[in-house]
Amino acid sequence: MKNLLRDMIFSSLTNLFKNEPDLFTNTFETNYTEWNLSHHLSTELRKYIFWLDCDLDVTKRDYRMRPDIIFHKRNTNTLNFLVVELKKDRNDKHEDIIKIRENWMDKPLKYRFGLYINIWNIHEFEAILFTTYNEVLEINEKWCNYLDLPKINKNIMNRCASIINEIKQSERNYGGSALIDELDREIFNAFIRYKKLATGHHLE
Repeated sequence: MKNLLRDMIFSSLTNLFKNEPDLFTNTFETNYTEWNLSHHLSTELRKYIFWLDCDLDVTKRDYRMRPDIIFHKRNTNTLNFLVVELKKDRNDKHEDIIKIRENWMDKPLKYRFGLYINIWNIHEFEAILFTTYNEVLEINEKWCNYLDLPKINKNIMNRCASIINEIKQSERNYGGSALIDELDREIFNAFIRYKKLATGHHLE
């Protein structure tokens, strides 16, 4: 899943720059915010991460900081999938990377993936994906492929919903890998070029 997700993020950025070419063009009276940028980026990301809920700037109990974007299923931590911290400063010092790892990818939230992304102009960005195994994956043209939007139909959505409901129902005794792998396979099947990867081996 990590490599597919990396391509999803790269494709979302590509689509963002294509669909919003004047994103960083404002009048003198307009102050462009990270929240506005988060809104536009999340719009593109959710076209690929279609099986989960997307929320922006939510408050987590006992946490003073709030993630910019999260992909998850509401009312459960088992399906905490991706947490995003977004910047728009070319000279950012990467402090949000520590925030991602310590606040969102550790217990009790345990997000499966974390994304630090800094966009300071059209086609000018830095993006780094983290996994729960401390892997660090750069997101750029060198390492990523563009993905067309997945062909989503009612059958795919129903299968994903069924697996997600099963995960929620068995949450108290949930071991982790089997149902998540089953859900991953359904996601792979939605992307034509990944169909061969969806069978015959353990999904990362």
